[in-house]
Amino acid sequence: MSEERSEFIGYVSHPSLGEEPARGRLVLIQWRLRFEAENLTFEIPVTRLRIERDQDDPTQFWFFDPQNPGWRIYTFGEEILSASCLLQQPNTRNQIRALQAGRDLRRRLKLTFGFLAGFAALCLVGSMALGFMVRAIVHRVPPKWEQKLGDDAMKEIRRRVVFVEDTNLQARLERAVAPLMNALPQGAPPCRFYLLEEPLPNAFALPGGYVVVCTGLMKLADRPEEIAGVIAHELAHVTEKHGLRMLISSAGPFFIVKTFFGGGEGLFGMLGAGSQLLVRQGFSQEYEQEADDVGWQLLVSARIDPRGLPDMLRKLEDAYSNMSIIRPEMGAFSSHPATEKRIQRLDTKWKTLKDKSGFIHFEETEGRR
Repeated sequence: MSEERSEFIGYVSHPSLGEEPARGRLVLIQWRLRFEAENLTFEIPVTRLRIERDQDDPTQFWFFDPQNPGWRIYTFGEEILSASCLLQQPNTRNQIRALQAGRDLRRRLKLTFGFLAGFAALCLVGSMALGFMVRAIVHRVPPKWEQKLGDDAMKEIRRRVVFVEDTNLQARLERAVAPLMNALPQGAPPCRFYLLEEPLPNAFALPGGYVVVCTGLMKLADRPEEIAGVIAHELAHVTEKHGLRMLISSAGPFFIVKTFFGGGEGLFGMLGAGSQLLVRQGFSQEYEQEADDVGWQLLVSARIDPRGLPDMLRKLEDAYSNMSIIRPEMGAFSSHPATEKRIQRLDTKWKTLKDKSGFIHFEETEGRR
């Protein structure tokens, strides 16, 4: 009975052949791998044959004999691995199984990573879709509902704290925020400012235009631009309706989708019960970053030096790191995430700001009052 013969296109390389490999035929016959070309024949016994997959091209396979280290044969395609001559010999059969196991592992890893990437993309698209729906729902909320939400949250805060009347601090606050009032977008609610006797340097805003400023922040600020920077950030929370967006988002995807497609049934009741959540829960990093961006633009529009915002963030960061205090439980009083990343973003905004002149000189403004 004749030995089964398998032939494939192959190539051989050897220092004596120069840089270009020789092209010929790979023949598997009588337990040998033989390369045949014009004026060249080279054989490797299957018992000594070593098989490797090319790391850069998984369809390329190398064959070599450890006893003839200069000679290397290669071909393309996995068909050669199915040759019975190689599968019947234990040496090559085990090598082929190992190569196929590695191939299957790579395939499984690709499938896994592909699934994870697809899932991540789906989550991203879903998050973007929910964000769009939340914004659309917020635009449907009548101004009187938003105002009532702020009124109820303010009542909740009044039950816990007492606001103070300090004419000096109030005058400083009004002087710093006066230019901002003229730069607010059309349709923004009228803003009302309250001073809270609290050593914790902070400020927070509520729907309906309520802005509460702690006396600790007023004492920490050295310049009106720093006060204006913080207030611009807080006013951005109001103009971007972060309070409403937070409440609607917290209701969950089912409620968001149902409200978006089915109308506003249940929306008023959900908002009516959300005043305590506004007081107890602070804004997310996403909303804080958006408030930085919108507040920065508000400062520039009001011709106030916007560097007061990152300067104040640095002071707040230092103040909280040096204070041995217990943070209040209410989210509205909790510190903003004055991280180095936020400060770096704002510093970059200043570097890329084209017009760095013509800002208000508050000393001159004060002299004309």
